[in-house]
Amino acid sequence: MLIILADVDKIRDRDDIDTIVSAEIPDPTESPQLHKIVLRHMVHGLCGTVNPSSPCMVDGKCSKEYPKPVQVVTVSNSDSYPKYRRRNTSAIYKTAGGLEVSNQWIVPYNPYLSLKYNCHINVEVCASVKSVKYLFKYVYKGHDDANVEIKELSHDEVSTYVDTRYVSAPEAAWRILAKPMHHQSHNIIRLAVHLPNQQTLYFRPDTAQDAVNNISMTTSILTAWYLLNESSPNARRFYYQEIPEKYSWFQ
Repeated sequence: MLIILADVDKIRDRDDIDTIVSAEIPDPTESPQLHKIVLRHMVHGLCGTVNPSSPCMVDGKCSKEYPKPVQVVTVSNSDSYPKYRRRNTSAIYKTAGGLEVSNQWIVPYNPYLSLKYNCHINVEVCASVKSVKYLFKYVYKGHDDANVEIKELSHDEVSTYVDTRYVSAPEAAWRILAKPMHHQSHNIIRLAVHLPNQQTLYFRPDTAQDAVNNISMTTSILTAWYLLNESSPNARRFYYQEIPEKYSWFQ
């Protein structure tokens, strides 16, 4: 978040910077609560030779340039962050994790905000004109776009199947032993049930009228069963649902 101050409140010298931003460990006697908060939340994770595997380490150096050099007074910069005051008080404090740190390891903070929220809040003074671009970066970002690549695809289904197919050890053994891969237990036949002359009628578009005129002559599996009962006394022994087990129907 970037806060732009009114003209009357703008930061003009190092005294103003020291009033708003601190990079030192507070005195445990004068500010015991702030002292604990800074040691708990505002210490940069130890890195460098102490911890070369720290996430901030790039090419053997801390990307955030910690530990910071000792700074007797704050030095402002017209186009960069100030060099905050980090006095060499010879005082070494221990964090909650038992690490020994000095002012060189403290992340800049605002005492009021740290006391109010009791968490990690990094506060910096931005004196560069680049801060405007940071604030309005989405205005300068331009329109949304996407990378598009046009290439000719080869629809080789055989190669795709071979390249992407995975055969596990049990499946490979099953195939090598020529075990059956498929099994069918029943052949399902749908038995039609309908009222007289209301059977489903199939016809070609050019023979629709002839099909309607001859609907009474069109048989379904239900009407064929009636005709079978008339002509075959043996078929009368079976229920409708048993007929497909003994007879076949050809339309």
